[in-house]
Amino acid sequence: MDSHGLYVYGLVRAAGAPELGEVGLDYRGRPARVHPVAVGEVAAVVSAYERDRRVLPLRRNLEPHHRVIHELANSSTVIPMTFGHVARSQREVTSVLRRNAGGIQAELDRLEGKIEMGLKIHWDVPNIFKHIVEGDAGLAELRDRVFRERAPGQAEKIELGRRFEERLRSERASLAERALQALEAEVAETRTNAPTTEEGVADLAFLVDRQLQKRFEERVGEIASSWPAQYVFRCTGPRAPFNFVDLQLAAGTSRGSREWSS
Repeated sequence: MDSHGLYVYGLVRAAGAPELGEVGLDYRGRPARVHPVAVGEVAAVVSAYERDRRVLPLRRNLEPHHRVIHELANSSTVIPMTFGHVARSQREVTSVLRRNAGGIQAELDRLEGKIEMGLKIHWDVPNIFKHIVEGDAGLAELRDRVFRERAPGQAEKIELGRRFEERLRSERASLAERALQALEAEVAETRTNAPTTEEGVADLAFLVDRQLQKRFEERVGEIASSWPAQYVFRCTGPRAPFNFVDLQLAAGTSRGSREWSS
């Protein structure tokens, strides 16, 4: 019986599945050997890890996780696993691969030759509240009324905050849709994520043909130059298609490889 668990980085085709050497998460005080475990035409890329040890989201763990997935994406098509997944044994890994080989192959076929590119847009303005409010006459009138009062009522302050958040959401949705429409001819699929800062306008992900990466980046530059200077564009990637995995695995979960649990 295996004496250790296996940290799982991603799923790839067995043909050409790489041996990456001792570049994995630490195991017994040193970087573990990253290697494939194959069943038929599919493989999981893994390294040894303590089966009952929680993988903490620390830099020493995050860096090898992302580095291995990046190397896999550079050389092959990969279905990336989310950070922190440890299978209890090689037997578990081979069982999941065997039970789900058809679905894994189909997903690899769908993602073949594709990369994920990201686009983040944010407002470069001194005060986002002032910027949003002054773009809406009704909201600006409410703000002026509230701040004219020596002791504005709590209800009015709450209403001002609610109206601001509503306007912010509407503005973000409109601008994100504008960017998506401008890029739709260059991409296979898109995903929209919620901005993580108040100044964030849009956090977009795109599934792009690997051979069209340069054209995608050029198109982003063209769009950025056509928008007012108050909008800053940041293009990221290429990376593995984290946002575009669509796979159901029979492994005790209902939502797929990204939630495959021991």
